[in-house]
Amino acid sequence: MTHLRCSQSSCPNENAWCYIVDGIHLKIISAHMKTWSMTINEGEADLETCPTALAKTLMPSRKGAKNPLREQASKAASISINSNSSSSATPTPCQLPPPPPPHPYYSYRDLYHPSTYHHHREHSPHTPIPPQRNIVASSPIAFEIGENRDKLTNYFDWLAMVYPAMEGRLQECLLTLKSEGIVYGTLLDIPKALWKEWGKVDGLVIMAQGHTKKWEREQTKGRA
Repeated sequence: MTHLRCSQSSCPNENAWCYIVDGIHLKIISAHMKTWSMTINEGEADLETCPTALAKTLMPSRKGAKNPLREQASKAASISINSNSSSSATPTPCQLPPPPPPHPYYSYRDLYHPSTYHHHREHSPHTPIPPQRNIVASSPIAFEIGENRDKLTNYFDWLAMVYPAMEGRLQECLLTLKSEGIVYGTLLDIPKALWKEWGKVDGLVIMAQGHTKKWEREQTKGRA
């Protein structure tokens, strides 16, 4: 894959590997090369075209730039949600089916057994059920749909910006989590034994699981 070695002096990733999409240089590290090679062996990619799932996780070499593939996926998801919302609109009165005819009411009295006295038992009051809007989820998990569909990747991109020296390890960790089917909502539920099995050092685990609250606050303020 020597054709991926970047030779443009204007690129911050010069003399390293870049995958170029719409003029944007996306950095490639050794972990990405390994994943790409495995995909080629499975017959789902070639030497010229990076697998789409992998390409979406690549970070731009220049700060402030955005991955075009990730932007396209976000726009497509937004369009899909808007179309589903419009198709499920409330039908007009002319579309509503006619109400069913009322059933006749017949009084019934047991002619063979005389009425008897039934002792009245007092029932304890029912415990009120709190309204749904007041129920607080036990975990700060947001549904990962629409713009939140790739929330785990967005979170790790933010971590790489905050800790640039850890960018390589963070990208390798992200690839491992995605290959194991982990999403942002289940990140905090991963046990320590599983992190050890994946070969992740304690410092990286603390970084990945300990900054979710701060990232969510930054997102709320529009700074992440």
